[in-house]
Amino acid sequence: MIRIAVRSLIEFVLRSGDYRCEFTSPARPLEGARGHRRVQKSRPEHYRSEVAFKHTFSVEDLEIQLQGRIDGIFDEESGPVIDEIKTTYGELTHDGHDMHWAQAKFYAWIILLEQNLDRIDVQLTYLQLESNEIREIRKTFSAGELQDFYRPVLESYAEWARLRSHWENLREESAMAIEFPFGDYRKGQRELAVAVWKAIDAKNKLYIQAPTGIGKTIGTIFPAVKASSSFAKLFYLTAKTTGRAVAEKAFALLRDNGLRYKTLTLTAKEKICFMPGAACIPEECPFTVGYYDRLRGAVEDAHLFDNLDRQTVEELAKKHRICPFEFSLELSLWADAVICDYNYVFDPRVYLRRFFQDTAEPYVFLVDEAHNLPDRARSMFSASLSKKDTLQLSRTCKDYAPQLTTPLKNLNKILIDKRKQAEAIKQEAFTGE
Repeated sequence: MIRIAVRSLIEFVLRSGDYRCEFTSPARPLEGARGHRRVQKSRPEHYRSEVAFKHTFSVEDLEIQLQGRIDGIFDEESGPVIDEIKTTYGELTHDGHDMHWAQAKFYAWIILLEQNLDRIDVQLTYLQLESNEIREIRKTFSAGELQDFYRPVLESYAEWARLRSHWENLREESAMAIEFPFGDYRKGQRELAVAVWKAIDAKNKLYIQAPTGIGKTIGTIFPAVKASSSFAKLFYLTAKTTGRAVAEKAFALLRDNGLRYKTLTLTAKEKICFMPGAACIPEECPFTVGYYDRLRGAVEDAHLFDNLDRQTVEELAKKHRICPFEFSLELSLWADAVICDYNYVFDPRVYLRRFFQDTAEPYVFLVDEAHNLPDRARSMFSASLSKKDTLQLSRTCKDYAPQLTTPLKNLNKILIDKRKQAEAIKQEAFTGE
């Protein structure tokens, strides 16, 4: 059985057009969630919020379980009304976006089936976060209309799902059959591997301190692979390029011994970008033009490779003329293991929201050289103020935002005072006075 969220299904099958990266605040997801709750709390008593569901569809020989959470359902006398809530800082749409309607229509079809209805109402609710203006667009769909919509989408996805199902069976069989690649374990290495396997099986945390040369990388990756049937994805986290290379080598060694496991190495955007300095918009970068029109073909091509390292990702991205960084993020959804820097999991500004924001999937994290985490955490969760930048921003605001000039000048004065205090302390320490 293939399991997928309705939103992921819709995006995979129906997304089209250009890719456009627009800046959003790291607080944007939180603001959107608050907006959702604000709308939900304003609803009448016969309104149910966050309605979870699972429904299994059969497409020929394949079973696809759709799962998700409906923002809300009005239980009206005439029947249920699906409420799909979206928040925005832009202008409110009059007709609703096609992708939003598609998502809501799938929810409606599932509720229609469960309650054996002939037709059902669907409402898109848009909330403008700055003005708090709400726009509601409601439509009625018959069972026939919804069936005509959902069936081609599922059939299109089923082609890919069969490929994924075949791969997952192949991966599990090879993981069960794989043997430790060196025959004999080094001193302490077997105990290490057993401890890792037991920690994963029991869903516990494990801290390992071991001497250099014991073979920690293969000693942790091998048992994790053997336990892979118990979790959704493996993340190998490291702070150094050399750490990523060692992990890639360990997986390559296991593949040489019969393992079938798809690994993806995530490379920083500034290193893998084909158009350094250009904005990620169609007006400046040709690799964003028609990105979603070519993405699925690129993903299907990538499925032919078990090792999706930087070189492979770049070659596939060039072949399909798409952004290599965004492509690698898409591939992370389909990889069995993701080799990446700490920040893709821990940094609140750049972490992989597609995995850690709205999901309860079980993941396993192998954190290489975890003693580096405290320093990295300080940089990830700390803010800094620059006197030079503050002064420059104050000058810039004279023309564009004069109301900010005075607060920025005050801040600049505070930073000058702090600098003088720091210099005095430094001088005192130097002279011993």
